[in-house]
Amino acid sequence: MRIGFIGAGRVGCTLGRFMKEHGVRVAGYYSRTAEHAEEAAHFTDTRYYDDPAYLVRDSDCIYLTVSDNAISEVFHELDRNFDLTDKILCHTSGAMSSKVFADSINEVCGYSIHPNFAVSDKLTSYLNFQNAFITIEGNHRHLGEIVEFYKALGLRVGVIGAESKPKYHAASVFASNFVCGIYGSAIRMLQECGFSYDDAFAALKGLFEANAAGIVKNGPVDQLTGPAERCDTSTIRKHLEVLSEEDKELYKLLTKETLNLAKKKNVDRDYSALESLL
Repeated sequence: MRIGFIGAGRVGCTLGRFMKEHGVRVAGYYSRTAEHAEEAAHFTDTRYYDDPAYLVRDSDCIYLTVSDNAISEVFHELDRNFDLTDKILCHTSGAMSSKVFADSINEVCGYSIHPNFAVSDKLTSYLNFQNAFITIEGNHRHLGEIVEFYKALGLRVGVIGAESKPKYHAASVFASNFVCGIYGSAIRMLQECGFSYDDAFAALKGLFEANAAGIVKNGPVDQLTGPAERCDTSTIRKHLEVLSEEDKELYKLLTKETLNLAKKKNVDRDYSALESLL
């Protein structure tokens, strides 16, 4: 099976390079910005296409690695203008399902294939892509083959239904993007205490890295420490007294969620005083 990519951004380059290095036949790249497609083809040692017709001709499976907002438009343009008979169409959106392919003139087999992985850099993310978890949703016809394809690349794979895609992606945002937001808030608070940005970053780095490693190794329940886990209402009250109204609301919401973990870790501990405070 030869795979072609329409879209030459971070996900397209990372997938293409990872596949190529694991023996997959990657046809190449097409992009509306020709320079991007040329760069992706060079990076993956594949072909640059200046006309999507030739990429469609050369590919058995076509990945639309474009922005979520562009997936429907790009697909329908392909569907109207080319013979997609027996082609497999995939997109890599976390929140969008394969239903975007449902009204195909060519009756293609469509799939949403989302790498649950922070693809932060177009040129280096492939180096750690073996840590990605691949979530697949779509037409039953080739579903088993696609699952086995990714397993053969050494990746863990999960299959979900179309209705679960939005909540699945929200969970990923909680575990990834929101962590960046919370970390940024912590740096800001230390700066408000008089730290420089560099010192604030250094002060939190070891704490964050050790905690992240512990969560990965032990799980969030066993790794949990801190005032909520100890039911230290005195400390939490002091925190609430000095935070801005906006930070206070976020602190309360996160403490309530942390409390759910604390109750699992310490089943015999009475958390009623903390619940009352919150």
